[in-house]
Amino acid sequence: MSNMAIRADGGAGIGMGHVMRCLSLARIFKERGHEVYFFSKLSAGIDVIESQGFLVVRLDHSALENEVSAIIELLKEHKIDILIVDRYNVSGNYFISLRQYVDKLVYIDDENKIDMPVDVVINGNLTAEYLGYSMYDDTQILLLGPNYNLIRDEFKDMPARIIKKNIESVMITTGGSDSFNLIKKLLEVLLKADRFSNLQFNILVGNGFTNVAELIELSKIHTRLRLFSNQSVNIYTEIRYSSVVDLMFTSDVAISAGGSTLYELAACGTPAMAFILAENQRFLVEKMSELGYVVNLGWHNELDEKVVVDGLQLLMNDYKRRMEMSRKGQRLVDTRGAERIARVLT
Repeated sequence: MSNMAIRADGGAGIGMGHVMRCLSLARIFKERGHEVYFFSKLSAGIDVIESQGFLVVRLDHSALENEVSAIIELLKEHKIDILIVDRYNVSGNYFISLRQYVDKLVYIDDENKIDMPVDVVINGNLTAEYLGYSMYDDTQILLLGPNYNLIRDEFKDMPARIIKKNIESVMITTGGSDSFNLIKKLLEVLLKADRFSNLQFNILVGNGFTNVAELIELSKIHTRLRLFSNQSVNIYTEIRYSSVVDLMFTSDVAISAGGSTLYELAACGTPAMAFILAENQRFLVEKMSELGYVVNLGWHNELDEKVVVDGLQLLMNDYKRRMEMSRKGQRLVDTRGAERIARVLT
């Protein structure tokens, strides 16, 4: 059996998407008897990884070239056969330096912005086919498109969603953190709109949130505002426990940041409105909107109150559109991406 390592971070500013999709792959390898290590820097992501029972080697916050040196030593120490890298701001030289120390070097990519001298490139986004990938050399393997999407295990085998004629609840999520305090800004708009007076708002509170106290105070004022966490233990009695999949599946509509969360909502058949938090989310949100999977609200710092309110109103009133979005979404990702990738890598 192989020893494998995954280089990924999760936390404020970058979200938890990298960590969560890598955990899906890590579980498959662990189930098949492989030893799996994570190399990571940020505490929030490390906490999540360790909570899932994986070994983490904490890296310091040194420059990229120093990180390479540290990883090379770890590859030797743990006799790593397969290294999977899922982080931005890497370079061709980064991979060239690492490639000679492992049997297989793998990069999980989203944007095709750099030359990737690796053995395998994975991009499980529906945008992958539009990014003009070409093989770096004759031996490189490209695993592109939703067949290789690394959605979390809990979203496997979802039942077909039944779309209600009238929506009753709206989920709002920004991922593991809310660096721009967007949830409070959205709620201030939505809670004052008379047309939404009968809606319940379900807020997923990530473990990287720094504005929990403000949200709790708001929930005390507005009883139809409910706070949820997918952490079974938290210090706030006002925050209820829910798995992410249950919260998505029981909410009629979602307002979400772009990124991997959109695939989870699609798997649940939850019609979604999406805003863009970072440049690496822009093309995905735009393409998913163009293809009818989500409603594009634009950039987070340019959110227009009228666009948000009118957009939600249109979805509320358009049962047929919500039903089409739901069906398209549930056909998009079959949740077997990690299994397909594991077969290629081993």
